[in-house]
Amino acid sequence: MTLAKWAEYGWLKAEPTSPEEIRDLLGIVSRDLGDASVEAISDDRRFEAAFSAARTCSNAALRACGYRTAVQQGHHQKTIESLELTIQADSRLIHKLRVLSKKRNATSYDAAGNVSHNELDQAIQVAHELQQMVTTWLRQNHPELINGPK
Repeated sequence: MTLAKWAEYGWLKAEPTSPEEIRDLLGIVSRDLGDASVEAISDDRRFEAAFSAARTCSNAALRACGYRTAVQQGHHQKTIESLELTIQADSRLIHKLRVLSKKRNATSYDAAGNVSHNELDQAIQVAHELQQMVTTWLRQNHPELINGPK
């Protein structure tokens, strides 16, 4: 499967990016990771911030490849799943992100106070790892988007 094939299916649409957009997305990741570390707020909100950072990392990689998700049900899941095609993430990482996504949805829409300290720590760790992976991948594969022109 390829991103181009996903676009044929209507899951993505081709759209060029810019260094400014990638910089802004990475700035959101940093902000959300900073928010996730603030112990004065609830573990639920910290978890949501960590998950948002991970999802935004996924989006930065997708945007660097010149695509964005089509606005439809499940587009956040497609962003996460696209990591297999963008940074060649392994299935274990994608599975972790799917689990975190379900927890994030339950926390946001069903009930407060259901995030354990262990789940919060895992979300923060996964987001930091993904931030590092995407940043490294960008430097290796799309340096013009993060380092300026060669």
